[in-house]
Amino acid sequence: MIKKIALRDAFGKALTNEAKKNKKLIAISVDLKGACKLDYFFNNFPNRSFEIGIAEANSIGIATGLSFEGYRPFVASFGSFITGKHSEIRNTISYNNASVVIVGTHCGLIGSDGATQSALQDIAIMTSMPFFEVFQPCSPLDTKEIIKYATKSKKPTYIRVPRNEIEEIFGKKHKFKIGVPNEIIQGNNTLIISSGAMVSNCFKAIKKINDNRIGLVNISSIKPLDHKKVIKIIKKYKKIIVVEDHYKVGGIGSIISEILSLNNINKKLKIHALNNGFIDSDTPLNLEKYYKMDINSLKKLIFSF
Repeated sequence: MIKKIALRDAFGKALTNEAKKNKKLIAISVDLKGACKLDYFFNNFPNRSFEIGIAEANSIGIATGLSFEGYRPFVASFGSFITGKHSEIRNTISYNNASVVIVGTHCGLIGSDGATQSALQDIAIMTSMPFFEVFQPCSPLDTKEIIKYATKSKKPTYIRVPRNEIEEIFGKKHKFKIGVPNEIIQGNNTLIISSGAMVSNCFKAIKKINDNRIGLVNISSIKPLDHKKVIKIIKKYKKIIVVEDHYKVGGIGSIISEILSLNNINKKLKIHALNNGFIDSDTPLNLEKYYKMDINSLKKLIFSF
């Protein structure tokens, strides 16, 4: 049986590993280092770790100041909390094009933490921020690769991390390439486009259907995204389904719709995402069933489209 790993664990371990090689990396917690898995970093590098307390706005200002001194700070909090400080992000990090990484965990269908803790609008907020790059890993290895890239970059960065435990879907040679969509499964009729935790469910649904006409694309690099490469893939297919654990407005589906519209590409498109409102508190599996994003529901969606 393939081992499942929580992507927030993969993030914490990857950042800690990179910090062994890069003394400019700093971790900033807002009283959530255990939940966000910054505790790996704190335990190994106490002199480069800062606990700010429940003060997200302050953490953004502190991180920006540290970036001015040549450091690469990683601020981690629940995605719903940290992106809720969009005024501070805009006027400190974005305005100054500061070299800060914001990691939003507990995004999507997170489970029993509930509605206020679940980030469902963070992609819309962070892709609108000038200068920011926005990434969302879909597997443990993908997380490791994105963190490796982010530690070397100097650009303002937002990384969206779900709470989900996910099996690895890539081989050991997988590399993250900024702006490049991954065509994980090739087909010619129906293309599934997804990102983050939902990629795994889409992958399993397609494998169960066992129809070589169905393709799967993962978008880990949400911003920037190479539109020409997306179009090249899309043109091979007749129908497109976008699956994401984010609101329909401002998510992956909106980005794909914009690409199609701006390039006068006429394809049958369905965006399978969340509508306005807040999610219930339940196990991630039950929430996926309720919002029809579990494997069986995705199979039915593909067949019916």
